[in-house]
Formats: sequence, structure tokens, C-alpha cells
Amino acid sequence: MSRFEYIFVLISIVAGLALTHLLSGLTRSLKPSEQKYDFAHIVFSLATIVLLFGVWWTTFRWESNEVWTFLEFSLLGLFASMFYVMAAILYPSYSPEVPRFDEVRTRFYVALALYNLLEMQNVYMRDGFFAPFYVPMIIHLIVLAGIGLLLRNRRFDQLYAAWTLLVNVCWPFLARSMG
Repeated sequence: MSRFEYIFVLISIVAGLALTHLLSGLTRSLKPSEQKYDFAHIVFSLATIVLLFGVWWTTFRWESNEVWTFLEFSLLGLFASMFYVMAAILYPSYSPEVPRFDEVRTRFYVALALYNLLEMQNVYMRDGFFAPFYVPMIIHLIVLAGIGLLLRNRRFDQLYAAWTLLVNVCWPFLARSMG
């Protein structure tokens, strides 16, 4: 087993746990009840799932890395763990009911901003550079999370959730077509 395979197994376990947690929580969100569906919560869940699949797939770009430092291993592990953190924030295990998004907004936006910062570090460690369009794309997501923290507005949350899902669906195609 190569070092990459060893590390990829750990990342896959963490990603699998996050995916399981998100899907389990999402099914609880969609269960018929007296409570109306929370659009922002459901769409952020879908966006996180799409992002998780994209990151899981692009982890193969590390395959050619022959020498691994503890720093690379640690940052990659922390980066992958952020998916579980976001899943646990959206769907706390201790709560029988799915919380409304406005109840978890602050923690989720902070985790999302932290994830994006780790994403930038991960890409730079892996590739040694940033594509010209990459940094503005990541920075705008961090800025929008900050705006969401300040505004604390349900309509903004819904628009940001939809935008995040759109970006996560379109980003792989855009990135591949532009290099």
C-alpha cells in the first residue's frame, strides 16, 4: 500500500461518515411534519454533499505526491474533517429534531469560511500555485459567509445557499474548461 492509498483511506472514511451524516439528516429534514421545509438548510446540505463528492474525487490529484510531510497529512486530514464538522452543525446528533438554519447559521458560516481557507491551503500545497480565477472564487465565498454572519437574514441565507449549490455544481466544469 502506497502512502497515498493509506492517506486516501483515512480521507475516505471521514468523507463517508460526513456523507452518511448529511444524508441521514437530509432525510429527517424532508420527513413530513408540522414544520415547513427550511430551504436554506436543505440547499446548504445538498451543496455540501456536491462539494464533498467533488473534493473526494479531486483527492486523486495527490496521487503523484511521493513524499508526504506530517504537515501535508495533517492539513489534508483537517480539510477532509471539515465536511464532518459542517454535517454535524447542520444536523446535530444530540437533537431529535432538525434545527432551523437560523439556529446554526453562525457556526455553519464560520465552518464554511474555515473550510474555504483550508481549501486554498490544500490546493496550494498540492499544486504549488493558484489558477487566476481560483482565488476570487474562494474569496467571494468567504466574503459572502461573512456577510451572512452580519446580516442574519433568512432571504440572504436562501440566496447564498442556492448560489453555493450552483457554484459547487458548475465549478468542476468551469475549472476543467479553463485549465
